[in-house]
Amino acid sequence: MASIFTFQPDPPRVSSPWSTPPPGSQPRQSIPQESASDPPLPAIDWQAATTNANTLAVDYSTVERLEAEPQEGPTEYKLHLLLRSRRSSPPSVAIPSRQHRLEQLTTQLLWRLQQSCPYHLSSNSLVVPHFPTESELAAPAPPQRLLPNLEESRGALYEIGVADDGTFVGLVHDEMEESLNNLRAMAASLGCRVDVLRMVCVGETQTEKLWVVEAFVHPGRHNDAAAADMASLDHSTDDDHQTLPQQVRVSLTGATLSGKSSLLGTLSTATLDNGRGKSRLSLLKHRHEIISGMTSSVTQELIGYHDVVDHQGTRTSTQVISYGVGNVSSWADIHSSAEDGRLVFISDSAGHPRFLRTTIRGLVGWDPHWTLLCIPADESSGRNSASTSPESDLWQAYLQLCINLELPLVVVITKYDLATKATLRQILSKLLTPLKDTGRKPCIMPSNVVDGADLNTILPVDLHQADEIVQTLRESSLTAVPIIFTSAVTGTGINALHAFLRELPLPAFRVPSTNIPRTLFYVEDVYSSRATASRSISPSNGSPDQSAIIGGHVRYGTLSIGDELFLGPYPTDTGSDDSDGSSGRASIQNSLAPKSRSFPGALHNPQSGFHPSTRPGAFANDKHAEWRKVRITSLRNLRLPVRTLHAGQVGTMGVLPVDLPIASPAVDRIRKGMVLQSGGAKANRVLSVRFGGADAAAVTSLTVGSAVVIYVASVRASAKVVSVAAEAFPRIPSLGVPEEEEEDGDDAGFGFGFGFDNEDTPSGASTGASQASATVVTFQFIASREFVEMDAKVLVLPGGGPGLSGGTERGEKGVAGLEGFVGRVIEET
Repeated sequence: MASIFTFQPDPPRVSSPWSTPPPGSQPRQSIPQESASDPPLPAIDWQAATTNANTLAVDYSTVERLEAEPQEGPTEYKLHLLLRSRRSSPPSVAIPSRQHRLEQLTTQLLWRLQQSCPYHLSSNSLVVPHFPTESELAAPAPPQRLLPNLEESRGALYEIGVADDGTFVGLVHDEMEESLNNLRAMAASLGCRVDVLRMVCVGETQTEKLWVVEAFVHPGRHNDAAAADMASLDHSTDDDHQTLPQQVRVSLTGATLSGKSSLLGTLSTATLDNGRGKSRLSLLKHRHEIISGMTSSVTQELIGYHDVVDHQGTRTSTQVISYGVGNVSSWADIHSSAEDGRLVFISDSAGHPRFLRTTIRGLVGWDPHWTLLCIPADESSGRNSASTSPESDLWQAYLQLCINLELPLVVVITKYDLATKATLRQILSKLLTPLKDTGRKPCIMPSNVVDGADLNTILPVDLHQADEIVQTLRESSLTAVPIIFTSAVTGTGINALHAFLRELPLPAFRVPSTNIPRTLFYVEDVYSSRATASRSISPSNGSPDQSAIIGGHVRYGTLSIGDELFLGPYPTDTGSDDSDGSSGRASIQNSLAPKSRSFPGALHNPQSGFHPSTRPGAFANDKHAEWRKVRITSLRNLRLPVRTLHAGQVGTMGVLPVDLPIASPAVDRIRKGMVLQSGGAKANRVLSVRFGGADAAAVTSLTVGSAVVIYVASVRASAKVVSVAAEAFPRIPSLGVPEEEEEDGDDAGFGFGFGFDNEDTPSGASTGASQASATVVTFQFIASREFVEMDAKVLVLPGGGPGLSGGTERGEKGVAGLEGFVGRVIEET
């Protein structure tokens, strides 16, 4: 339950039984070992087949039988697929009704197709396929929409005319043709196609020959042209037929020991906590998290909501779809049960400042629609006696960070069962003041104690109270901040929080600017690389390339299986070899130190005057060095195999490289912060960020040449300050200033000057008294070039900082580590 997806490292292989006939029954020529990847044969020409006695250039005359049919796996032996009795059958043999037999055969085909899926979904929800009718058998229709859970199926092999023990029985050509027509109709009802791989004459009657046919049933073809056909088919069918539930991304944040994981465990399992972290055990990834009680990694959970309506269409209640429901055992069950409802993808994060990098990735990289700030009612994490000074409240630093980032916010007061009037009064006074100062209206929602058995049902009273507050958030999610009191021990406020998660509005879709690719996917996780049977062979060593599995969210556009896009930007100093077995180290002639794949440049000295990737002309002809063309081979949306990912959805995908010159980097050298885009994007070394409001004066404390850490979208990279300049007026209309009022600001100050016209202006002060004054800071990435959107939100954290309580523990940056500067990109080069 702790990760978004699980991939099978060794997926089942579709292997033809003709490849391994019984001993003593071998063909005169070798048979391809991977018949499923053979090109499809043309339509059966029985007259030509009778003359040739075989449609393949392989002599099967010595193959007398096959191995016995395997009980499991994607191979099925059938004497025939007729819906009537054979002419040679005795008249006394009774057969079931035609429709009943057709349904049985289709269900059997579905099971065989599921056997070759790399990941077997343990869904308890039965999806009944559309069984073909007898009228559809004469002329099978094109494949319908692919049945769920078959998106990654490798296909199934049908040996028609073969007994279960492998003995050849054979069918005459009209019975074989009828059997194949029935198989095509069954496959089309599941969204699949049928290719005839081989046809062998195994005997003859007095008038006709007897045939055995091997047919391959699969969701899509295995060649490039057919993959493009399937991609176009997906774009047309998904949009017309698929009804997608709303998907909301929510991030949990807050100080350590604030009860975030326990709250998420209660929400996702409907299990009350025992006061010692029982409800969070299923979320933890590492043993040290259980021992210390502190989360150090990001975990995700999925919760679904399904409205219950009466005969008049009025909502009477809402059902929570989680692991607390008896028939839910996987995310696939949640997808199925929450159809036409809402899916909430919740990410938990670490609270201790030493894991600040992980926390900010959850707030900035995943681009959550809403953020839940957890504050303990007993102030157990307000002053962490082990690390934080008494005068500094850590949760206030997290609150200020969320306000600076302009995140849509919901405040959750946890551990309400341990609260006292004095502590609640103190917490609310510290909470309401900064909210009111920023113009956000606090809205406190009353919470009631409920029985634990009712945690799976949201009552109308909770939905009504949540809807009253949500009405103020529909126009703008920054106008108000709901405040909810909860307890994972008694169940207080859990239903109220569920009601908010069900009713919170989705933010308006942001239209991309003209210089942004129409399709954009941010890479947030890199799971693994796996060897594939790709026909793309590297000219350097002749070894097959590898596919990689990446995760993230779709910013713009739509992604479908078979789409070819550009992945990058790759660091250009990782060497020019195309070996996918690379360890990710830089080439010796370019750099002497290895680079972190998730944080490149971490070991580089920012004071050094030379970096391999900044040498003159390093990026003159690096189109193939920075971007590599890849093809999407599989897609999953929150663990559910799909054919298409839409804008705003979270998912993972398998990508396979498309042939490029040898200078292109290996596909498995992927790091967090890359993007998958449709073309036209460029990587940037330098970017200018505009800071307004209070940050306009505070950011002037940065000195030229100082090191900082920049968070922008999925990018986390070290950079250095190139220049700081004052700007009297904003430059871009998207920040609230009419276009006709825009003027060029003061001349940018490069080098060691700050560009202030008034020499008497003290350092750190704004040049104007009005709130419209701004400061423009230019940064240069140290390690590599990055893809950055225009007008993207940027969080800049100064490097270093004092340790907690004056300590010098490595990695601890103190509360000052949360105090960054937030601006927006106005120019990148």
